[in-house]
Formats: sequence, structure tokens, C-alpha cells
Amino acid sequence: MKPVRDLLARVRGRLLRDHALTWAANGAAAAAVLALAVEVVYRRWPLDPGWPGLAAAGAVGLAVACAGWALAWPSWTEVARIADARLGGRERLTTALQFATEGGWLYTRQREDAAAFARGADLDALGPVSPPVKVLAVAAGAGLVALALALLPNPAVQQLRQHRIEAAAQAQAADQVQQIAQKLGQGQPGEDPAQRQALTQQLQKAAAGVRQAPDAQSAVASLSQAQNSLRQLQDPTLGQKQDAAAGAGAQLAQNAAAAKAGQALASQDLQGGATQLNQLAQNLPNLSAQQQQQLAQSLAQAANAASGDQKLQTALSQASQALQQGNVQGAQQALQAAAQETQSVAAQDQFQGDVNQAVNGLQQAKQPLENAASGESGQQGQAGQAGQQGQGQGQQAGQGQSNQQGQAGGQGQGQGLQAGQGAGQGQGQGQGQGQGQGGNANGGGSGGGQARPAASTDKIYVPSQAQDTGNGQNEGNQPGVQNDLVPYQQVLADYRASALNQVDRADIPEQEQQLVQQYFSGLGS
Repeated sequence: MKPVRDLLARVRGRLLRDHALTWAANGAAAAAVLALAVEVVYRRWPLDPGWPGLAAAGAVGLAVACAGWALAWPSWTEVARIADARLGGRERLTTALQFATEGGWLYTRQREDAAAFARGADLDALGPVSPPVKVLAVAAGAGLVALALALLPNPAVQQLRQHRIEAAAQAQAADQVQQIAQKLGQGQPGEDPAQRQALTQQLQKAAAGVRQAPDAQSAVASLSQAQNSLRQLQDPTLGQKQDAAAGAGAQLAQNAAAAKAGQALASQDLQGGATQLNQLAQNLPNLSAQQQQQLAQSLAQAANAASGDQKLQTALSQASQALQQGNVQGAQQALQAAAQETQSVAAQDQFQGDVNQAVNGLQQAKQPLENAASGESGQQGQAGQAGQQGQGQGQQAGQGQSNQQGQAGGQGQGQGLQAGQGAGQGQGQGQGQGQGQGGNANGGGSGGGQARPAASTDKIYVPSQAQDTGNGQNEGNQPGVQNDLVPYQQVLADYRASALNQVDRADIPEQEQQLVQQYFSGLGS
């Protein structure tokens, strides 16, 4: 029986090879057709990334091929029947396999005859391999069409990706607005709580509007509407009230008893001015009659100068009249009312700065949304390089809001920071003064030689401290005094942080904010 079994094993191997080719073609056809179906479906219902669907189609095709080949595995009896039919065995192999365990002369003779046939059988008689041409053609055609669809742009997928980009930009902008709302949620003493609550509610409403917007374009419109709503929270008469306080302070500064309060008000330190007015009210009983009368005259002049703030003017006028009549207690109450109004203006100034900061924050949050809506990658280009001159004239970033004079200089922005900085600086040292009115600053420096770029080994010094003169200008140390100067790298970070903070709280265009940022970036490079 060994020749018979060897022949049947070879025939079985040939049959398995033929079945493997057939079912591989079937599996490839199934995978190609499914891949084509997936690509067609993706045109209507996109999925990104699309490889999971194609991988599933390939997995189904592989499963069809493996399962079909496994189910088509022939038994020995089937192999013997096929071998007899194709090799001309006339049931020899089938009979020998059926009576392989039987004894007797007749069965032995039959098995010997089958073995003799097996030894002389030629497998070429099984015929050539017949590939499934039609199935392979279907697989190739469907596969090529699916490949073409995969390579061609899919508008549905592009729209899905754009929607995801916009959704991510909306979530980022909403989180940024929510952070601004949390940061500005704390009120200041003396301000109207309703205004602070309105500011927070507007920001929270803007964040919710951005999240719920159907697209990035609508989210930008929602932020623009929120910016307009926030600007309506500002007091249009705040500038007049600040000017009124400054004018009243200039008159009070001429009186010795009210000098501290006057200087604070004149320098726009309204919070300090409110404190000094309260102290002045407490100190009224300690003044002599002559001093009270002189103070009454100064208060009357201050009231005339405070015409822009009706409450402050009324309080100062009442204090003047009370002192002229010898009513110290009434004058104290009037001065306390003036201090309260001054503190209210200071709180309103702080609130207006917070509103400006919120408006600027919303503007920054709009940028990634606009990029997403226009299909850009999201990187913002630089608006331009800040020009720096090598003749010793530095571009000075002015700090301070439109209502603060001199505080920008008090933080050192009015100092001669321009000395030796920028693209080039002449030999010698520059001295500058800055005025923080309206967020502008002027700086000037002069070099005593030919301008040249500053090398990394050069020692460029700036004043280490700024001294406030109390009139809105700061005067630094005299140039040439090495002990009072420090390398500008040591204070650049403080200068930059202070300037950007003031710019962020000022209502100025975004391009001008970028100029300040680029200026300090150039100094640090």
C-alpha cells in the first residue's frame, strides 16, 4: 500500500495547490470589491483616517481565502476517486484504499495491482493548473477602481478634516476665553459689582457661543459681538473724571496740609489719593484755624478744577464751605465722600483696563479661528520686523494707559533703555525720559561716535532703578556712573513683562501690540 499512499499524497498536494490558488483569487476578489465599496461609501459618509475600513476589507478577503481553502481540504477517499478518474485507474486506488485492512488472497491481489498502477502513474495526466481567470479579472478591476478612488481627492474627507480643525480651534478659543473670565472674575474695592458680574457673564457667554457655533466663521462672529458688548461696559466719562482728579490734585498740592493728597491725585495715583484724602479728613481737627481757612481756599480751587467729575466737585465744594463755616465734622464727611468718589474712579479705571484686556484676549482667540476658517495651517506670520536705527535713537515702548501718566516711567520704561540696543549704537551712552501719557513714549539717545552693531561681548548698561519725580516723568541715574548701572540683560525681562502687561490692558490695535512684542524680541536676540 505504500506506493498507493505515496501517489495519493502527491495527488492531494496538487489538489491543495489548485484549491489554494482558487480561494486566494476568491479572497482577493472579495477584498477588492469590499475596498471599492468602502471607497464609495467614504464619498458619502467619510471616515478619517480611512485605513481601518480598507484593512477590514483586506481582513475579510484573507478570511474568505483561508476559510474556503480549509473547507475545500479533500479527504483521502475523495483524492483516490479523483486520481482514478484523471489517471485512468479504473477504481483501483479507491478499491485498494477501501479494502486496505482486509485479508485474503483476492484482496491482496487487488492491492498489488493498485500498487503496480501507482508506481507507473504519471501526474501530468492530472492536467495543467487552471487559474480562475474571471475571478482574478474581477479582483484586478475592482482593486484598480478602488485604488483610483483612494488616490483621487475626497471632498467629503476634506470637509471632515476641515470640520475637525475648526472644532479643535473652537475648543481652544473657548478654553482661552474661559480662562480670561476666570482671571478677571475677581472685583476690586470700590467698583460696581454689577459691572464685574456683567463682564464675567459676557465672557462666559462668549465661550459658550464659540463652543456651540456651527463653524469657525460663526465663532469669530460670536467673539466680535462679545467684543462690542464688552466695550459698552466701559464708562465714556472716565477720562474726564481722571482729568478732573488730576486738576483738583494740582490745586491741592499747593497747600501744605493737602500736599500728599494733591500730589497723588495729580500723578493719577487715584487709590493713593483716596487714602490721602481720608487721612486729610482725619487730620482736620489738628489744623489751626488759619490752616483750615487756607485749606478751604485750596479746596474751593480744587472744586473749580474738578468740573469733569460732578460728585468730586460737589464733595470738594462742600468740604470748602464747611471749613469756611468752621464745621470740621461736615468737612470731614465731605472729604470722605471725595475719597470715596476718587476710589470709585480708580476702581473704574482698573475695570476699564480689565475690559481692554478681555477685548484683546478675545482678539487673540479669534486668530486661530480665522486661520481654521480659511484653511490655513494655523501658524501666524510675523507682522514685520521693527525697524531699529544705529544712530543712537531707540524705539521706546511706552507703558501706561491713557489715564496713567508717569507710571510707565516709574516701572523703568521711561529710562534710557535704548542706549546701545537695537541694530546699532554709537559709542557713548544715551539718556532718555519717558512719559506714559496715552500709552505713548518718547525716547532719545545720542552716541558720541560712529554707530556700529553691538557685539555680544560689549557691556551695555542701563539705570538699575527708576526714581519717580511725581510729575509723570522718571529720571534715571546720571550716565557714566558705573555703580548705578547694570547690564541691560539683567532687567530686560522685567522691562518686557511690564510693557507687555500694560499693552495688554490698553485699548490699542493688535498690530501695534505686535510691534511692541517684536521690539522686545529684537532686544533679547
